[in-house]
Amino acid sequence: MLNPPTPITNLPVDGNVRGWIEGQLKGIESATLLAFADDGVIWGDWKDGKLTTAHEVDSTYPELREKTLQQAYLFNSDSEIRLFRDETGRWKSYQVKDQGEPLVERQILWGDKPNTKQPGHPAFTSLLAERKGIPPQLIPVAGTMNAEDCVRLELHHMVDYTDAGEAYIAISRLAGVSIGKKAEEV
Repeated sequence: MLNPPTPITNLPVDGNVRGWIEGQLKGIESATLLAFADDGVIWGDWKDGKLTTAHEVDSTYPELREKTLQQAYLFNSDSEIRLFRDETGRWKSYQVKDQGEPLVERQILWGDKPNTKQPGHPAFTSLLAERKGIPPQLIPVAGTMNAEDCVRLELHHMVDYTDAGEAYIAISRLAGVSIGKKAEEV
């Protein structure tokens, strides 16, 4: 039987969700932020004790604000911290770590062409999607892309078993973002 995720009891107060996020990441060398807000998707990069969001690279991207934030994921290869609002609108948070040998899945993110018109940042890559209405995403992954490449989001799925021995995915977590080949088997 898998251990449940570890609850985090110190939660954001006084509208300072960014300060809370930075506090959770202290002592961690690098991590990625993926947040969902009323006004869009927010990506961020934590390196050398500093959080940089896509908004700080290009102000047309949504800002990290408690007022509009729905949920946030802070993750790296070691663990994931989830922050979300419960059904009453109160913040909840917990940490998920790998248990046993997780199943690894690498999903291709929407948008597989680098946006060469957008100003860059050494830690971010701008991606274009082919469909109308989907804005470019500024993803915290460094590197160069060519026509055979894409950006992948890595997930770790923890498998548990029922009393009858049937396997199921008990919990999943985000584990990384990377540039890889579109044709790569995952």
